[in-house]
Amino acid sequence: MAGRWIYVASFCVCGAVSAQTPDPTVEWTAAVASTAPAKRGAKATLELSAEVQEGWHVYALVQEPGGPTPLRVTLETNPVAELAGKPSGSEPEKTHDPRFNLDTQFYTHSFALRVPVQLKQQAGAGTQQIPVSVRFQTCSERECQPPKTVRLSVPVDVVPDA
Repeated sequence: MAGRWIYVASFCVCGAVSAQTPDPTVEWTAAVASTAPAKRGAKATLELSAEVQEGWHVYALVQEPGGPTPLRVTLETNPVAELAGKPSGSEPEKTHDPRFNLDTQFYTHSFALRVPVQLKQQAGAGTQQIPVSVRFQTCSERECQPPKTVRLSVPVDVVPDA
C-alpha cells in the first residue's frame, strides 16, 4: 500500500462519559450523581472529575480580571436538561502567579466539579445524553497552553411518565 495513509481511530469511554477532544494534561470523567432514574422536571447533579497530569495545573472557576482563563462548565443546547444553578468545585489552591502578577486559584492532581441541572419536561424517556462543555487553561512551570474546550456527553436515565 505504498503512498496510502491508513488512519486508525481509537476511542475510550472512561466511566460514564465520553470526551470528543482529549487533552494530554487533563483526563475528564463525568456522571449523574444519583444512579436512580430521574423524572422529567427533576433536579439532578452532574459530577465531573479531573485528573491533572503531574507538573500541570488547571485554573479554577474564579479568577481575578486580567488573569488566566477561568474554568467554565456549560451545557450545550439540548432537549434533555438545563443549568439549574452555578457550578461549584473542590477547594482550589491559591497562590501569587508571577505570569499574571496577581493571585490565582488552581487545581493540581485531581479535583471535582458539581453542576446542578434540571431535566426538561420534554426530555425523552430512557437513556438520554446531556452535552457538557468544559473550557479550561492548563499551565506548568515552563509553559501555559491556550484555553481549550472539551465536550463531554453524560448519560442520564429518564423514567417514562406514569
